[in-house]
Amino acid sequence: MSNTPILQIALPTPLDKLFDYLAPIDWQITEQHIGSRIQVPFRKQVLIGILIGVTDTSSVAPNKLKTALTLLDEPPLLTATDLQLLHWASRYYHHPLGLVIATALPALLNAGHPPHVETPPSGHWCVTQTGQFIDPTDLPRQSHRQAYLLSLFQENPRGISETTLALDLPNPRPTLQALQRRGWITPQPAIRHAQPITTPLQLNTAQAHAVEQLTQHLSQFYPSLLDGVTGSGKTEVYLQLIQTIITQGKQALVLVPEINLTPQMVSRFEQRFSVPIAVIHSRLNHKERLYAWLLARAGTAPIVIGTRSAVWTPLPQLGIIIIDEEHDPSYKQQDGFCYSARDIAMIRAQRAKIPIILGSATPSLDSLYNIQQQRYQHLILPERAGLAVHPTFHLVDMRHQPRKQILSRPLQHYINQHLAKKQQILLFINRRGYAPTLICLQCKWTAHCQHCDARLTHHEASHYLRCHHCGFVQPTPIICPNCHSNNIHLLGQGTERVEEQLQQIFPDARILRIDSDSTRRKQAMFDMLEQIHRGEVDILVGTQMLAKGHHFPKVTLVGIINIDGGLFSVDFRGTERMAQLFMQVAGRAGRAEDAGEVVIQTYQPEHELLNCLINKGYHAFADIVLAERQQTNYPPYTRLILLRAESKTAKLALDFLRSVKEVARQLNIAEVELWGPAPAPMEKRANYYRAHLLLQAQQRNVLHHLIEQLLPILPSLVKKDVRWTVDVDPLDLY
Repeated sequence: MSNTPILQIALPTPLDKLFDYLAPIDWQITEQHIGSRIQVPFRKQVLIGILIGVTDTSSVAPNKLKTALTLLDEPPLLTATDLQLLHWASRYYHHPLGLVIATALPALLNAGHPPHVETPPSGHWCVTQTGQFIDPTDLPRQSHRQAYLLSLFQENPRGISETTLALDLPNPRPTLQALQRRGWITPQPAIRHAQPITTPLQLNTAQAHAVEQLTQHLSQFYPSLLDGVTGSGKTEVYLQLIQTIITQGKQALVLVPEINLTPQMVSRFEQRFSVPIAVIHSRLNHKERLYAWLLARAGTAPIVIGTRSAVWTPLPQLGIIIIDEEHDPSYKQQDGFCYSARDIAMIRAQRAKIPIILGSATPSLDSLYNIQQQRYQHLILPERAGLAVHPTFHLVDMRHQPRKQILSRPLQHYINQHLAKKQQILLFINRRGYAPTLICLQCKWTAHCQHCDARLTHHEASHYLRCHHCGFVQPTPIICPNCHSNNIHLLGQGTERVEEQLQQIFPDARILRIDSDSTRRKQAMFDMLEQIHRGEVDILVGTQMLAKGHHFPKVTLVGIINIDGGLFSVDFRGTERMAQLFMQVAGRAGRAEDAGEVVIQTYQPEHELLNCLINKGYHAFADIVLAERQQTNYPPYTRLILLRAESKTAKLALDFLRSVKEVARQLNIAEVELWGPAPAPMEKRANYYRAHLLLQAQQRNVLHHLIEQLLPILPSLVKKDVRWTVDVDPLDLY
């Protein structure tokens, strides 16, 4: 037995263990192969796992060990550094190592594809001399895709990658080929030498101080919060630092919270740097994702820009990590492997001994707490860059407005003023559809989802009721299904209803609604943003899809239709998210030289936090909320782990968590408080009843010690039809 190596392999299964296999007799396998993919038989299927260890002993009897089938990588796919990070994540989030590794790898590698791509999945295109002198506005209107791309190439004479174009214009290949046939663009190899294309902007005093501070610490772990108001020029700070990094032959990892924010970030970087940029997010096809991953892993791409999953990308010469909009909850995976990309990035920077920058106009309370604890450096950009100035705020007391009026008289007055100046207006309401409640005034029946504890939202365009949690759809009834009265009414408002009222009040205005309903068509978002930038829209109505990241230089008025929901959330993080969203929306106003105005409609005009936010700013608000968190013993002053259970029967989920609580009590760890179990705030979703057990402690290590003891016991407590997950540092208690 001692002459036959035993392979310890992490497989993508829910079992949190390594699996032992015999190496075939002809394999010359050693510890140098650790990190390679290996095909193995598992039950009645063949799985691909990662070699974690090589030993000569096993707890399994020799005659019961199966033999591995195929060694897929030589040299190994993952380095020791990669594996150390994955091991840490598996232990911290209490998730099986094999599933953690599967999350970190591109899908083609998990399927056994070789770690190379025969031909690049997308090319690099440049404008020709002929194309440089074509006026895109002379093209017929039906050729607007060609006109748009041609103008982009003329603005970027060094070229743009097809992957980057696909972020902004879905399926760009036919349009590129049409421009190529006309002789206006041509495919070119990407330039691989780092030199600025556009000239770096002149920094103001605060920006220059931030760049200087960070440049002095490029060779050490230096966590910094770049705390800059909306429009203060954080991206320019990133660009100038990264110029230094790639000049040193190192790589930069830049994370953004959402795919919709990727195109503008990539565009800024491509205008500045003539180097390959690897873009990684879930909208790429499998081949594109693998190609970008391989470019980064080989060190060929000095810059990697991506969403949450890009945090796992191997980068052999990693020199800096930047987390843009660090406060955004999208960095936290909400199901399955519930990791935080922001926190993984922090660990990665610490281990690599490199700086990490958390950028935000509305920093998370966690980051502000870390500033207080002197764990992060605090770099502040207090002013908007260039000629832009902070907007003026106007609070409207809706108690003094006509009850059925969605748009208050003061808001209508401001809209008229800005329309007269030929400026654009953005109206924000964080609820799509026409009305969130259909009620019978005769018997008080309301339209509820059959599958969730949620009301159905009426959509006027389709005349359907829709559940925004599980997707259930049914026709909107004309009479009450309970008492057969025709006295049924729609209550509340969504984007569709706001759009309808705008059309009635401002019949000559060009109105555009942007939400997840109006942008379902693949190219819809692109076409709408083009309309806005061409000045073909007077009033935008939208949800949080428009609230962050997008730059609308012609928008000078922002109207927030209803802010009150965030002031009374059952989630202790509700007010923090409300304030962040509020400031992000307000930041859309007056980004150019024209002054901006923000009108806030509320039924709570005396609310302390709202007035603090408007009159004193986000940081004064954050100080109040942090003090409240300390008094109530909530994070960041304590640590949480949430055990979620769900079942088709409410009692089964609760009974399972009661059993877990009883076992936890017997373990007698006094420092841990156990809250619940209790039904989730939305107990039923998609036919599953959900329940929570919350574990709370002052110290993180105490909580993890308890979970480590509980996890081996939990499978024995599970009855049929109960699913459970562990969420470490939960952001969402729903």
